[in-house]
Amino acid sequence: MTIVLIIAIAIIIASYIIGSYFVDYAIVRKDRAPETFNPEEPGGANAAYAENRKRLMAQAEAFRQEARCMEATIISYDGLRLKGWYYPCEGSSRAAILVHGYTGSHDNMLTLAMQYHRWGYSVLLPDNRAHGESEGKYIGMGWLDRKDLLAWMDWILSMVPDASIVMQGVSMGAAATMMAAGENHPALKAAIEDCGYSSVWDIFSDELKVLFHLPAFPIMHCCSTVMRLKAGYGAREASSVKQLAKADIPMLFIHGTEDRFVSFRMLDINYQAKSRGYKEKAAFQGARHAESEYTDPEGYYGTIKRFLEKQGL
Repeated sequence: MTIVLIIAIAIIIASYIIGSYFVDYAIVRKDRAPETFNPEEPGGANAAYAENRKRLMAQAEAFRQEARCMEATIISYDGLRLKGWYYPCEGSSRAAILVHGYTGSHDNMLTLAMQYHRWGYSVLLPDNRAHGESEGKYIGMGWLDRKDLLAWMDWILSMVPDASIVMQGVSMGAAATMMAAGENHPALKAAIEDCGYSSVWDIFSDELKVLFHLPAFPIMHCCSTVMRLKAGYGAREASSVKQLAKADIPMLFIHGTEDRFVSFRMLDINYQAKSRGYKEKAAFQGARHAESEYTDPEGYYGTIKRFLEKQGL
């Protein structure tokens, strides 16, 4: 009996150590992503990518310098001070919340903010918890962020009481967008996700295989338990798919066909998970992870604008 107890304790300790290592690697706040987290080289083989990105970022920087902007602060449901940047569009009741990805910041969404502002939207660019100038130790991977986004929508309503809100996110921000869509906030009228994952369990399982050559079992089980203990959520519950099943609003799903980080297969998984309300999907040929905007800017912005116009937004 004593030997069995010792073995059981040893397994629990080993599981916690293993889980803690991967949890700390993946979701503890960091100034930048680990060198190996995204193995893709920006732009891949697309010759136009670099030129498009350079041009659009220069335009976005000019927009930042010229447009009126105010800093915003909210307190999250668990007491974190979160920062955002708000670009008002006078006389418009339309607003967009643009959500950045893993280890990024609001700056990553500035090119898209410029487009939405041109289309007549007030634009809010939040720094996700544990990113940029927002507080937090643990990255929410979209699941904790979904509640923060509900609070940001309430903040917009405090500025524009009759606001019709559109939300768009990229990568982890896309997962946050899908997860928030499932909460059906009354002011949220449409949502757009770009290369978001189907669940935290799925994306972490994929990365275990790609980066560490390890199977999901039993490591993901250890990780999910430790995640719950440390960060307050598990990898399985943090599911875009489960939230999409509850989402009523119109949604557009975008993915690059050459995405090797958040697998292209997740486009159809997410699309099929939304069983209620209007939906569209768009695949951008040759685009790698989070690169559809720069691979084909005209096609990308045109797809989004046509989708919004169909919704009367």
